[in-house]
Amino acid sequence: MLLTEEEFELLRTEAEKRELSASELLRTCFRNEIFRSDSYQRLEALRELTKIYPEPSP
Repeated sequence: MLLTEEEFELLRTEAEKRELSASELLRTCFRNEIFRSDSYQRLEALRELTKIYPEPSP
């Protein structure tokens, strides 16, 4: 992953605020993005299932 000098400085500044290294902050961001994506895909799958198998009427 290539960052411009400005992007790297911003990353380093944000990492220092959180008492992390720049690489730790990047890993955390990537991990969060992966979990968010997986949750979204699971939610979409549940929505599709409710369309196929709607709740029975009382």
